[in-house]
Amino acid sequence: MRRGLFGASSDLDPHRPGVATRERRALAERSREPGDSEVAGIQGAWITAVAGLRPLVSVIIPAHNAAPFIGAALRSVTAQTYRRLEVIVVDDGSIDDTCEQVLRCSPDVTLVRQPNSGAAVARNTGIQRSHGAYVAFLDADDVWLPRKVERLVDVLERRPDVAAAYHGYAAIDEAGTIIGHPVIRTHSGNFLEAMLLSCLFGPPMVMIRRACLDRIGLFDPSLRLGQDWDLFLRMALAGCKFHSVPEVLVHCRTHARNSTRDLASGAAYTRLVLDRAFVDPQLPERLRRPAFRATAYKTHAIFFATRCLRDDGHREDGIELLRDAVRQDPEMLTHPSSYLDLALRTLPPGDQTWPGLARHIDHAVSVLVETLNELLRMPGLPSSVARRRRQAWCALWTTASALYALGHRYLPAASSVGRALRSDPLTLAQTLVRAASGRWRSIPSAWRPAPNGEMRQP
Repeated sequence: MRRGLFGASSDLDPHRPGVATRERRALAERSREPGDSEVAGIQGAWITAVAGLRPLVSVIIPAHNAAPFIGAALRSVTAQTYRRLEVIVVDDGSIDDTCEQVLRCSPDVTLVRQPNSGAAVARNTGIQRSHGAYVAFLDADDVWLPRKVERLVDVLERRPDVAAAYHGYAAIDEAGTIIGHPVIRTHSGNFLEAMLLSCLFGPPMVMIRRACLDRIGLFDPSLRLGQDWDLFLRMALAGCKFHSVPEVLVHCRTHARNSTRDLASGAAYTRLVLDRAFVDPQLPERLRRPAFRATAYKTHAIFFATRCLRDDGHREDGIELLRDAVRQDPEMLTHPSSYLDLALRTLPPGDQTWPGLARHIDHAVSVLVETLNELLRMPGLPSSVARRRRQAWCALWTTASALYALGHRYLPAASSVGRALRSDPLTLAQTLVRAASGRWRSIPSAWRPAPNGEMRQP
């Protein structure tokens, strides 16, 4: 990984708690045209006062060189069962025919053009031009399912104490074919702790009350990536409640041009988001504990490390991020469940299931062996980790034996047990005792096998 990725510049200072509250309020004020706040407030009050009319929902679609997909995105909006929509597409400096596609597909859409400034600025521009009581976001390469808006509006209308509602998603490829298994979160209420451990959803899955954005502020334009997690964390830190709709209501497209494929930058910017959250004065004392902080940074590092390890072009970044995780928890390498977690996460997204793992055992074991070899050779490895080399290899080969047994390949399973025994007999004995007692360590409960062999991603 290139040096300085996690370093702070004058405008990206990890010790500064995001943008200060007064600066965020100023940003929100600057983000509106003169008179927009008053117009939005009057319109919202008028809508709720008139019998038979539902609230207006503003749909914000940032688009950058999205010509191949923007038509499908717009058609998914016009197919919504909820009809009171205003749709705003913000073209973020596209050099293809995105704008022509927008006008051809949906002439009633408000199209705003701006120089290329990033997704945060584009979404803020859309919010500035909108008037709805509720704001929903759709990426230009994704598609909503028809009842998405209806289901989220129903929640926000029934629950005035809830600031935002969100739902699950399924990944699709460029052709629109579903890949992998749906991801559905069920956290509701004030889930700051869960949000610090992972960004539980993205903009295409959420609908937010405009009043909340007026109070909290908009997306931070200094963040090229991770600006959605930053906004959701600021909302959670301010005590905003979220409500889960446990359904898949959007298909998120995976393709070579996804901005989220810039893994090194994604890791750097989201690390900055985490830095800001942990110095925010609104963070409760119970979440300031060193153990929880270490868990949050470890979880962040593992998430990006495993994504990098799936991509040969980012393998070096993945090993360095894994070293960051080990620094937070030097004992993680001595837990077989850590390797099982890594084996699952480094599989292709569509195969991250127990049956999928059984189909890719040799590949998974090879990745684990290569990764541990490279990690233990890295300079700057903590001495506490270096002292545990034998335990680490024992844990890895114990995991390999379990994987081979999962695939009914008992000869390599027995061979792996022998390697584990030669590496460190005591660690092997402790592992067998834990396995006999049914205790899983380090592995997220969501990975544990269901009767049908499927799982939800943590």
